[in-house]
Amino acid sequence: MKKLLQIVCSFMIITTFSQGKETIKFKGNIWNYENETYKSLTVIDQREDKNIGTLPFGDQKEMKEVAFPTTPENDLGSWYSKSNDEGRKSESVLVLVLKKLKLNVGETVGKNTIGTIDFSAQTFSKEGSKYRFLYKKDTVFTLSHKDVAEFMVKNISTIFSVFITKTYHAKPIGNTVSVNELSDYESYLKNNYEVYKRDQLKDGVYLDHVSFFNQKPEPGNYLLEKNDKGEVTKAIKEENGKKNKISAYKMFVYVENGKAYKRVLSGFLELNQNEKGFYIVSNRGYLFPAGSSGLGMFGLIGSVADVIQQGAEQKKMKKGDKTEIYIDPLTGEYDFPTE
Repeated sequence: MKKLLQIVCSFMIITTFSQGKETIKFKGNIWNYENETYKSLTVIDQREDKNIGTLPFGDQKEMKEVAFPTTPENDLGSWYSKSNDEGRKSESVLVLVLKKLKLNVGETVGKNTIGTIDFSAQTFSKEGSKYRFLYKKDTVFTLSHKDVAEFMVKNISTIFSVFITKTYHAKPIGNTVSVNELSDYESYLKNNYEVYKRDQLKDGVYLDHVSFFNQKPEPGNYLLEKNDKGEVTKAIKEENGKKNKISAYKMFVYVENGKAYKRVLSGFLELNQNEKGFYIVSNRGYLFPAGSSGLGMFGLIGSVADVIQQGAEQKKMKKGDKTEIYIDPLTGEYDFPTE
């Protein structure tokens, strides 16, 4: 009996330590086609859970741990350098703060298995010891594929590539912050944005989320023009004998009598506020009607895009089924829990 227990324990130890790893491969390039290229890429790994996931691979469903080749700091930094060896004109450093990267495999439907990629990251421009915010993405992607584990791992590099490419088009915004304030940048903003300090919102027209959260409407006395249905069509300012007009589609938000209204494709929706932030009550189907997609993760992954779109369509809320959709104070985008 004692010998049998020894054999069982030995087998368990061998099995545990022989569990394979599935290494992420960073392929392709992440060139910047803009005039300036960041000097280098620095990664700050703030993930609370460093384990990406242990998933079933192959026909035998062998459990493997998904892992970076070395570390996210080294792997992503080296990958960036290989893509941007020449033409570095800027002394600024691109800083990527990785907050979450988690893969999970769920139920099987027909021949395909559902998988999710939980991804959260932010980017900052660093000059000297100061940082300015550039871009963020915080979402869960739902995919469906017969080999979903392999499918997800294969496309992790593309997710990072497209995320960084999206960052290239973002201009630094907000005040400079120290490296210590990067750990919880959202809280920093809420403590410093003017909109969270006021008892009543300032009336006026706001063309982007930065001006709204800083409570800096377009200068001048703009009057809202409405149609017969009471819908705002434009804002007009008369100054020095000249009329300046702002069309409704150019507005991010307008505030009238202390009440905010957020522009959507079909007009404006009331913008509410609670302890979590600012939100509209709507659904994805209303915000993104058929033929216009809010998905694709900023122009995602080619072959993966169709899979994500299909998953989103399956999950689209029924007409009339609405929920609170928050406005991300960092990007001004809709903060959907999944994509």
